[in-house]
Amino acid sequence: MQQAPAVIITRPEPQASDWAQALQRELGDRARVLVWPLIEIAAVEHAAYRERLHAAWEQLPQTAAAFFVSVPAVEHFFAAVADAAACWNAGYTRAWAPGRGTLQALLQAGVDPARIDSPPPDAAQFDSEALWPLIQPQLAAARQAGRCVLRVRGTDDPKPDAIQPDYGAGRDWMGEQLVQAGLEVRTVVAYQRQAPRWTPAQQETVRTLASQRNLWLWSSSQALNHLQTLLPQQDWSQATALATHPRIAARAREAGYGTILQTRPTLHDVSHSIQSWL
Repeated sequence: MQQAPAVIITRPEPQASDWAQALQRELGDRARVLVWPLIEIAAVEHAAYRERLHAAWEQLPQTAAAFFVSVPAVEHFFAAVADAAACWNAGYTRAWAPGRGTLQALLQAGVDPARIDSPPPDAAQFDSEALWPLIQPQLAAARQAGRCVLRVRGTDDPKPDAIQPDYGAGRDWMGEQLVQAGLEVRTVVAYQRQAPRWTPAQQETVRTLASQRNLWLWSSSQALNHLQTLLPQQDWSQATALATHPRIAARAREAGYGTILQTRPTLHDVSHSIQSWL
């Protein structure tokens, strides 16, 4: 009997396992849902990062809004202090969430839903561009009050950069727009990322998966880049990439995936796309 095709989840843990369990329930025996996280997430360890993280909490009264770039940004920012939700809700700082996962993480952290700005469930995309029109009414008041916007993100460097120690790593479209709008943007690094370290046996398993008609679910260009680094000579022409954003789809096309599909980053839409592919 022919083995069912695999759907490979590449998100960081614990999100990867949560998505895998939910998708396996949806797909049944039509597919094998496998977990291969391609970004490892950890709390920042360097003292300078941790000091700046605590300072960001102390400066919330001077902060109009915090822009959380990802689920780990929320989780590690709110894990940095005791009674984080109570401290946040006692002030007036708004929380900006570009994605549905980030929105859910804020709610799970205890942030008052009335203080969160995020694209609606029926948005065509969940990203900074979709969030930007929603926060426009807040910008003038922030400028007049002299309050900054805090950008909460991760870093690929476990040690702070001496020149731009708070900058972190990642796409910066939102920050550029805010600066052009006359706002001060501060950045705090809440977590660190790295590529996984695979054994030769793990590499061989992934090579086998890559050579078959299997589907790779991509929600991060960085995760895709990590896989290219781990298997630089791999032929991806037999594989399908299901990307949750046009930028990720473009990166998968550059990597040489034989089939490239695109979907919104919701469980319903991802499941529907996979079932259509099957």
